Amino acid sequence: MDIPPNIRDAGPADLDSLVDILTDSFAHDPMLNWLFARTQLFPYFFRMLVRNVYLPRGIVHIDDRGRAAALWLPPEQRFVVAPRLDLLRLGFRLVQQDGLRPLWRMRQQGAVFARHLPTEPHYHLQFIGCRHSDQGRGIGAALLKQGTRICDDHGLPAYLECSNERNLPLYGRHGFEVRAAQAVAKNGPMAWFMWREAH
Repeated sequence: MDIPPNIRDAGPADLDSLVDILTDSFAHDPMLNWLFARTQLFPYFFRMLVRNVYLPRGIVHIDDRGRAAALWLPPEQRFVVAPRLDLLRLGFRLVQQDGLRPLWRMRQQGAVFARHLPTEPHYHLQFIGCRHSDQGRGIGAALLKQGTRICDDHGLPAYLECSNERNLPLYGRHGFEVRAAQAVAKNGPMAWFMWREAH
């Protein structure tokens, strides 16, 4: 029998678990696999983001059994990665392994996402993932409820970019609606830009 998910706020002590969860859950994500040809870079990528962006400035939720996690930015924050040493190392590894193509793709993806980013204040769900072995058990739904409850308590909308079409119904059940859809490049993956009004 499945144990009902218990979602809690994550802290610095959860960093390794968060990296493991996100690396596993995004292993087959169309967008990340287009950006990074080698999934071996995923742990480094997620560690950099969680440690430098989401833990200090965001809202981070984790299932207390280490099965799923969600990374949000509140309205007063924007996704900015400072040019620290680990960002330079990531860029060096990308160029070393695959030349300049990943950097061009990141620029393309960033431009498309920036074009659709709403200007009105909102909570931004940037990453949500569940380990493949634990999908379909309602853990992702519990994470969404936890995050959207914060949005509703503050009377503010929520926004997300979805890069996996099979997740659209889950987001729809939690009040998100597709505002736009666009491929990030001529032969690149699709992204769906979704909005949820406060309830």
